[in-house]
Amino acid sequence: MKKLTLAISALAAAFGATAANAEVSVSGSGSASYIAPAGSGDSQISVGQFVSFGLSTTTASGMTISGGMGLSNTPTLNNSQAVSGGKTLTFATGGATIVVGDVEASDTPGSVGGLVGDEVDDLGGLNTNVGSGFADDDGLGVSFTTALGASTLKFVYVANDDADDVGGMNVSGANALMSAGLTVPMGAYSVSVGVADSDTGESSSGASVSAAIGGGTLTVGYSQQTLKTAEKSTAASYALSSTNGSSVTYTTTAATNGDLDVDGDTTVLGATYAMSLDADTSLAVGFQNAKDADNDSTSQFDATISRALGGGASVFLELRNLSGDASQDGSAIAVGTRVSF
Repeated sequence: MKKLTLAISALAAAFGATAANAEVSVSGSGSASYIAPAGSGDSQISVGQFVSFGLSTTTASGMTISGGMGLSNTPTLNNSQAVSGGKTLTFATGGATIVVGDVEASDTPGSVGGLVGDEVDDLGGLNTNVGSGFADDDGLGVSFTTALGASTLKFVYVANDDADDVGGMNVSGANALMSAGLTVPMGAYSVSVGVADSDTGESSSGASVSAAIGGGTLTVGYSQQTLKTAEKSTAASYALSSTNGSSVTYTTTAATNGDLDVDGDTTVLGATYAMSLDADTSLAVGFQNAKDADNDSTSQFDATISRALGGGASVFLELRNLSGDASQDGSAIAVGTRVSF
C-alpha cells in the first residue's frame, strides 16, 4: 500500500496538483477457508478479496473530509464481484464526526455474544426460529458521533430506508428510523446504553457492561426488541412466462412469516470473554440466549481462536453451536486464513 500511495502522490505532483492536504490510500484484504456446515449440507471452500480506495482532505479550518470506494468479491456468494462504497461522505472536526449517506441504525443495542465471521454466520447452515432485529435498519440519512469528556455519544437518523445515496426524505412508502447510544467509562467498567425506534412501530433498547477480568475482557449485555410480525413477513408472489407460442409457465413464491407469528418482544441475553494467550494468539468465547413473542427460544455458543503469522496474515478457527427452536440446529465450523495487504 505504501508504494502505491507514493506512486499516486508522485503522479499528482507530475500533473501539478496543488491539493497538498489531500491523500489517496489503497488497502486490501483476502481470505480463504474451509467450512463444515451444520446438518447434511456439503462442506464448502470460500475465497474472498477486497480492495479499498480511501480519499481524504483537510480544509483550511482543520476539518477532515473523507470518502472512498472499493472492489469486492464477498466470500459468502459465488461470482459476487462488485463495486462497493461511494455512498457516504464523512466530515470530522472538533472531536465530532458526521456521516452523510447510507447509514445504519443500531437496532439491537445491548445484544452481545455473536463472534464468528461471515464464513460461519452466513454459510454455516444454522437457522434460528427466533425473530430479532428491525425489518430494515439502514438507508439514506445522517449519523453524528462526538466525545463528551471521556464518554462517546452516537446518534443515527435514517430518513428513507428505501434509498442509499439518492432519494427523498420522509417520503410516502418509505420508513424513517433512529438510534442513539452512549458509552461511559466508570472506573474499571465501560457501560453502553442505547435505544432505537422505527416508523414501522418497532423499537428496541438495551445495555452492556465491559470489564477487564483475569487477563481478558468480559462483556455482558441485554437487549429487548419490540417487533411487528407484518414487518418480517412477505406475501406470496406469482410470475408467469411464455416458453413458446402456446404454453405458459407459472412460478409461485410462497409467503413467509419471518420467524415471527405474533407481535411482541424479543429478549436477548449474552456475554463474551476475549483474551490474548500470547503476543500472536487470541481467543474469544461467547454465549447468547434469545426468546421471541412466539415463545421460540435458542441458545448459541461461539468460539474463535486466531494466530498471527506476520505480514498481516493470520490463521483462524471458528465454531458456532445452536440449540433450541431452530429450523437447523447443531454445530458449524470454519478454518482458514485471513490477510491484510
